[in-house]
Amino acid sequence: MSEQDGRATGPSASVAAEAFARLEGPEQLLSTAELDAVSTLGTVELRALRSRCEAAEEGVSYARRVLQGRLDILRARLSEQDEEAAEVLLGSLPAILADQGHVTDPLQARSTRVRVPPDAQRYTAVIDAVLTEDDLETIDQVDHADLDRVLQRLAWVEQELSRRRRELFVRIDAIRSELLARYKDGRADVRELLA
Repeated sequence: MSEQDGRATGPSASVAAEAFARLEGPEQLLSTAELDAVSTLGTVELRALRSRCEAAEEGVSYARRVLQGRLDILRARLSEQDEEAAEVLLGSLPAILADQGHVTDPLQARSTRVRVPPDAQRYTAVIDAVLTEDDLETIDQVDHADLDRVLQRLAWVEQELSRRRRELFVRIDAIRSELLARYKDGRADVRELLA
């Protein structure tokens, strides 16, 4: 596999790129121009956009967790050959898959939903384009050079998922800030949400 302009190339990379193209990206949800003019959007529209951005972020976050689990399994396969190491890996999977991020500012903390999003398959299709769950079952039969190439492709997918997640958070934060400002100054009424 090679990279050009930060994009992975090769058969599975093009399939992954096609899978990404089928997902609604941050720019399609809320363009940069709309983001800059978020204060001009209606409150109902902002709430709907927030919901769509949050759903997309949930899908991307789920896919990242699945991907990180597969990456960790592959890395362990590359570095360890014996059965004892496999037992250690299996025992440590819950910790590997847990979000260890720590935010010091409680206002910047993100809630983590522990559920499979309704459209999870659309997001995991990007990962499956490079390495499926079935491929993991036969991973011990794959040589190290091929594993290295798969790891590089998965790392590219992880970078793209992370980029999308960051862009979604920018949009979610801007929408939340605008809605909060409207609630504070009376341009929007919280009671509307309860009706």
